[in-house]
Order: sequence, then structure tokens, then C-alpha cells
Amino acid sequence: MIKPKIITTVAQPLLIRPNPFRTEGPKGYSLRLAEANWIPLREVDALGIVFEAEILMVHGLLPNSSLDPDLHTKIRNINTLLTHYPRVWNHQSSRFCPICLAEDAYWRIGWELLFYDACPQHGVWLIDQCSSCGEDVSWNRQSLVRCQCGSDLRAEKANACPENVRRLSILMENKLHSSNDQKFSIPFEKTNIEQTQRLIRYFGTYMDAEAERNPLKIQRAGSMVNSWAVTSLAAEVVFNWPTAFQESLQKIQSSSEDADFRRLNGVFGRAYHYLYRGLQEAAFHPVRQAFEEWLSSSWRGGLAKRNRRLAILLLDKATWIPATLARDTLGISDQRLLMLIREGVIEGEIHFSRAGRKFVMVRRDQLDLARDAVQGFIDMKTAGGALGLTKKRMRQILRYLFPEARKTGNAASMPWSVPRSAVESLLATTTGLGKVSIPDEGCVSIGHILRYWAWTADEIVSLIRAACSKEVVVINLLDGNAGVSGWIFHETTLKAWKAKSTMGYGTWLTVTQMAKILSIKQQVAYDLVKGHFINGETLHKQPKGGIRVSRVEVESFKQKYIFCTEIAQQLGVSPRKARSVLAGFYIHPISGPGIDNARQLLYFRNDELEYAIQDFVSEKDQEFRLI
Repeated sequence: MIKPKIITTVAQPLLIRPNPFRTEGPKGYSLRLAEANWIPLREVDALGIVFEAEILMVHGLLPNSSLDPDLHTKIRNINTLLTHYPRVWNHQSSRFCPICLAEDAYWRIGWELLFYDACPQHGVWLIDQCSSCGEDVSWNRQSLVRCQCGSDLRAEKANACPENVRRLSILMENKLHSSNDQKFSIPFEKTNIEQTQRLIRYFGTYMDAEAERNPLKIQRAGSMVNSWAVTSLAAEVVFNWPTAFQESLQKIQSSSEDADFRRLNGVFGRAYHYLYRGLQEAAFHPVRQAFEEWLSSSWRGGLAKRNRRLAILLLDKATWIPATLARDTLGISDQRLLMLIREGVIEGEIHFSRAGRKFVMVRRDQLDLARDAVQGFIDMKTAGGALGLTKKRMRQILRYLFPEARKTGNAASMPWSVPRSAVESLLATTTGLGKVSIPDEGCVSIGHILRYWAWTADEIVSLIRAACSKEVVVINLLDGNAGVSGWIFHETTLKAWKAKSTMGYGTWLTVTQMAKILSIKQQVAYDLVKGHFINGETLHKQPKGGIRVSRVEVESFKQKYIFCTEIAQQLGVSPRKARSVLAGFYIHPISGPGIDNARQLLYFRNDELEYAIQDFVSEKDQEFRLI
């Protein structure tokens, strides 16, 4: 059996051994070496020639380190990058500057870097496509200065590039050759070439408001048709730092109106996570710091509580803060805060998540103004707008509903002011109630009552007060009606309540009804109000002042005071004799004939009076037993 011959090809030894230039790229040098020896590029690889100082010296392609130590150092640095950071290099495309190539026919090392899209010397875009054949310039060609189709690359037309893109190429070249003591501007102050490229990729993709979900994965990133857009955006962000970076964040926020504003990743997606995970080294601290500064001044969304570091930053420094923090700072309810926003006292924004949940953000720097507004007064028109009442109706019920209302000046023409807290206290009564577009059958709103029912201002105020005290239940709110005008009640409940009030069983009593409850004459009842023993409210434009009294005030009076007639009944004597008996115990009336011209004697109801009554009754019983 005849064994077949195994034919092997052996690479020919090099005849010409040019040294690499200090600014020459490794692939460009291999192609120049192959062209000088009239061999294909693959044979250079077959000879085991790589861009490493020791191997180049073995092949006679590098002088002794003592003769040119700087060249050895540069080659070792480049070899370290080739070994440990392969993603720094653009292995896909062979790109060049035709002007540089015409001036000196060797391949610059910067042309072989990823995102190195412009010539720093001539300010033109690099070229990676032949205008003659329309194909990408391949590394597997025979001549360094000619395309695989034979066209002269030095004859290609160069186009000017933006200045910032040129500056970006200078930055990358300096990072490639820089020493540790060289200073760079923020945000590249402490980054190496690999970290610099990661930042360029991040700025050039995620800072685009129309970027896709995961734009870091760039198809054929080494091709000029794909990389120029990345470097153009990144260059503008880098060389207008941090203004352009923060403006880009603002554009992303503005274009994400439908996103979930409760979370940062709802707006920024992976751009937010990559900033703290993909760029987590200390060299990227200026970028994270600029992002957090923007958060504190411009972020209008919320933060998850689990993100403690950013949450603390937002609460301590943020211009826009959550409504919950503003509410706690001002010591007010959510409804009061929303009212301040509607009135323009404090600037706020309301967002809705995709799930329909509402959350509010307000400006921190306006809290002091809001605090003054909360503690102060508002004019009658503003109060009426908040309550859903017309100006005419507010004039009718103002003094009934808000006894503490006052004029803003001494002149009669000055407008009325109402305590803001009193208005907001009324509105807080219905917090949490649902809204309906049309009242249910048998239900009616206060707005309807004001328009169609012949109720007096006093009765309307009494209804509002009864609703606040839960004497009458507000079942829900009418959508589209502001404030109390939208309160809805069961019609039967209202009629029963009004009938009860008319009979004197309601919250408010007339002086006549009060007199019947206390079993006194009507004039005596008026004397009690006049002497301020019972607080009454004057109803304007009513006969005799139209005084009304709260049932609570009547009950409080009965606990504090007692008439001499009632004492006389307990003692079993006449009122005149009762006064004489009490005087013997040094107890005297506080109101009555000869004191304040009131018609009936009035005493304090206290322990001394009780002891005196018990002592007198006991003594009287003892005398009766002796008889």
C-alpha cells in the first residue's frame, strides 16, 4: 500500500524587515510588512509575527530596546491592549484618512480604534468604503494604499466633520498614548482608553431620546455608517459637560410622558441601571454625580424606597419632591395640598402611571410661600371658587359659614377674607368619597338645592355644618362640581333633617326653641345670649338680628350654670328665700335683677353650691324629724 504524500506549505522567510513606526497600528503594520515582502497578509500570521516586542525582535523587525526604548514601551502598551482589551479595537473595518495616507503611506494606530471616526490633524471623517467599487475596504488586500479593486485610496474625497467629533478623536489618541500624570477634562479625568470608549458608547446611544430598548448592542459598530451617529451625539455631550448631559436627560424625561413615573427605569430603562452597574468603577463617579445633580434639580417622578441612596438625595436636595413629603412638611392634608396647586400658590405636577395610579410632585423652593398661604387668609372669591359657590351666594352665607371672616382693611369697600384653614377643613369632610357623573335616583346635590330649592342661607349653612358633624351623611360627590356644591345627599334624609331642625331637634336652635328647652321665658333667653352666657350667632338681614344658638352651646350652659328657680325647687323654698339661704353660705348670683338687669337670677353650678344645697336640705330634714 502506497502512502499518499502530504504536501505542506512553508512560509517564506522575510527579505525586507521594516521597523514599525511609533504611531502605526498593528494591523496596518502587518499589511505594510506583507506588501514589502510581496506575500499575502495571512503568511505574516503563519510566520507567527504578532505585534509583540520580543517576537518582533526575534524576526529582526525591532531594534534592541537600548537603542530605542520609547518604541519598545509603545509596542508593549499596544500589545497589552490587544491582549486584555480586545473590544477597544476595530477589527471589522479598515478605515483611513486619505489626506494622511497621501502625506505618509502608513496606517495610523488611531484608525484601528473603535469610535475613532475623524482625523485629528485634518478635521475630516475617516473613510472605510471605496467610492470606485462601493465595497468596504478590506484588510485582505495586496496594497496598503489601494483598495482590493485596485483603486488608489489616497484619491478618495475627504469630508469635513464636526469640531467636537475631531476633539473626541484627539481625546482617544491621548488616552492611548498618555502617561499617568496627564490631565483630562471631566468626565474623562480618570478613565483609561477602554473606559473612555464605554462612556462614548453610553453617551452616544442612551442619550438619544428615541433610542431603542437596548441600544448598547450596535450592529457592526466598527462601520462608519453606524458609528458616526454614536460619536456625533457623544461628542456633543462630552464637550458641553455637564449641561448637554443633563439636557439630554431632560429630553428623555419629557418624551416619556406615558412611562411609569414612579420609577427611574420607567423613564430611562436600562440607561439608569447601566449607569450604576455597567459604569460602577470609581473612574465614572463624575458621570453618576452629574446624573444625581440632575435628579435633585429636575426629576419630577418618585423613587422606590429600596433605592435608599437616591431616595435620601432626592429628599435632601431635590427641587421636585413627592407630595407626601410636602404634605408632612407643611402639616396639611392631601386635599389641602391639591388646592394649593390648583390655586397656583405652589407649583406642582400630577402624573398617572400605566396602572392609572396618581402621584404628585411639587417644588421644594415654594414650600415657604405655601406655608404662608396655609397659615393666612384667602379672599372671598378664592374661597367661593374652592367651595363651588358663586360670588353672590358667598356674600349671603359668608358670615354664617365663617364667623371669623374679616375685612382686609378699615374701609367699607375692602374685600372680605376667610381663613384658609376653615375652607380646607370643610373640604376635608368628604376626603375619600367617590365621584359620580349623575346622582342616583332619590339623591340631590347642594348645587341643585341652591338652584332649585327655596332654602334660606341659614338653612344651607346649617346643612353644611350638619354634614361636617356627620349629622347628615354625604354619600358621594358630583363630578364636575367643585367643593360643597358637589356634595350629594339622600333627598329623604334632607327632608327629615330639615323637619327635625324646624321642631328644635336639630344642631341649631332659635332663641325661642332654646327658651323651651331651658324652660325659661324668651326674654330671659335673649338676656343669656346678650350676657354671653350662651354664644349665639347673628344671622344678618333677619328680624331682631336673627340669632341662632348651637345645641352644643345649650348643653354646655346647662353644665356650667343653674337658675335660682331650679335651686329653690331643690331647697323646697321660694326663689327669694333660696337667694337668702345661699347668701348665708356666701354664694351669690352672677346675673339677675340688681346685677346686670337680667330678669332671672343665675348661679354657677359648682361643688360649693352642691354642698350648700345638701347642707340646707339635711338640716331641714333634721328639724322635721324633731317636730
